[in-house]
Amino acid sequence: MERDDSSYRWVILGIVMAGTFMAIMDISTVNVALPRIMTSMRTDVKTVTWIITASMLSAAVTMPSTAWLGSRFGFERMYIFSLLVFTLGSGLCSIAWSLPSLIFFRVIQATGGGAMQPIGMALMVQYFPLEERGRALGLWGTVAMLAPTLGPTTGGYLTDWFGWRSLFWLHLVVGSVIIPLSIQAMGGKKAGPKPPPFDWQGYIALAIFLIAVLLGFDQGQEQGWYSSPILLAWAVGIIAFTTFFVSELTVLHPIFPFGLLRHRDFTLGLFVSLTLSVGLFGAIFLVPLFMQNIQWHNTIQTGLVLMPGAIMMAIFMPLSGYLTDRIGARPLVAVGITITALSFYLYHQIDMYSSVWDIISLQLIRGVGVGLMMTPTTTAAMNAVDRLQAGTASALLSVGQRVGGSFGIAFLATMLQRRTIVHLESLSDRITVMGGTGTDAVNQLKYAALSIGYGGTDALNVAYGTVMTFVSKSAQTRAFGDVFVMAAFLTFLGFPAALFLSRRIPRREALMSKDSPSPPLNTKPD
Repeated sequence: MERDDSSYRWVILGIVMAGTFMAIMDISTVNVALPRIMTSMRTDVKTVTWIITASMLSAAVTMPSTAWLGSRFGFERMYIFSLLVFTLGSGLCSIAWSLPSLIFFRVIQATGGGAMQPIGMALMVQYFPLEERGRALGLWGTVAMLAPTLGPTTGGYLTDWFGWRSLFWLHLVVGSVIIPLSIQAMGGKKAGPKPPPFDWQGYIALAIFLIAVLLGFDQGQEQGWYSSPILLAWAVGIIAFTTFFVSELTVLHPIFPFGLLRHRDFTLGLFVSLTLSVGLFGAIFLVPLFMQNIQWHNTIQTGLVLMPGAIMMAIFMPLSGYLTDRIGARPLVAVGITITALSFYLYHQIDMYSSVWDIISLQLIRGVGVGLMMTPTTTAAMNAVDRLQAGTASALLSVGQRVGGSFGIAFLATMLQRRTIVHLESLSDRITVMGGTGTDAVNQLKYAALSIGYGGTDALNVAYGTVMTFVSKSAQTRAFGDVFVMAAFLTFLGFPAALFLSRRIPRREALMSKDSPSPPLNTKPD
């Protein structure tokens, strides 16, 4: 099949979707297995979390380099290479003999996985014309949203039945199937014109900035936001970003040319994507936490409850991509943000007694909103740049989403802790176990404990413990409600920007102007 053959580009899409799904799902499946890994490696919680942290940092540092590497060696070749690295890293993780070896192999795995997402997005722009790009990105984005939802359930079953190493066996097997297919479909493609020299100064400064910021977000909750290590991380991040900013303004061939921001739809799409990531990934973190900590569901039950929302996203993301090709991105993004923010706001009404159907109904509403907004946002941003800049644009979008998601999780987790303390103090003041209603509750629980065989002192302790557990759960429930409202607000911040997206509808004649000769990748605009 030739590159211009319509069926050929859909084959490329299928291969890219499979690799992307595998790389993204890996993150959530390994999270579920951390307790088993901790026991197997005989380590503690603080140390075992570096399996996740090291992977996150490796992926984030890899993303900015994908545009230049794709231009230098060809995006097809780089996708195959990234898939090979990810699969090799998965195989090595499955035979890890110690925690340091597992962390090192996870870094190798994440180097390949982190590159696949921006390279895959660039391939979509490279192979699909404007009038089909929305549908392609919609299908591709579906797997990106389904993977983290299906991951906990899949990881839970595999870990329970076959042990934590089976998670990496799965990626090894699937990768071994996809690699020959990708080589057959894309292996013969040659690289384009040789790109300008790599911007090492800008890349190193950006890498240091990403490491410092992501480490700060990841460790701030545990070590304290005003602790010396976290303040040092912020300081290093500020210095690194300042160096990066100055470098990109002065170097001849910047790694992220600021000329991209001259495209209005790309800048607006980047901002909307960043704000959505803050609320979206923060809420993805909150819902499972609520179900497991407040309602005592296990990981597999939580995954099954979240699945209907993922199915709804899988339906609406390709649909919104198709509609983007017909009516433009603006109305879809605006409506999607509104629905998603509304669903987050409605979450503040759920409590420890809410049924799974209450949560599923909200997940369905959220799935519709996310499905309507994500694909048009990405499509509008990527349609605003020409094909030679697609690699840089996709890398910048991927980095923005990664940083926004990390900030969202860290911010909402911190606010959850603080609001829990506030509500706990408030409820403790209102429910005093030494008098009034509190005494009646304690006495009733004490008599109930006595009736089933507890001694006097033990019965009183059980009664006090039950009351305090109820107070604690109530405080946590109210705190979750507050934080869901915050997630709604953070999501809605993207609404004004969505209104300024252009009404332009992709047409074949627009494609001709987009594919006209343009400055080489990573070249500073005149």
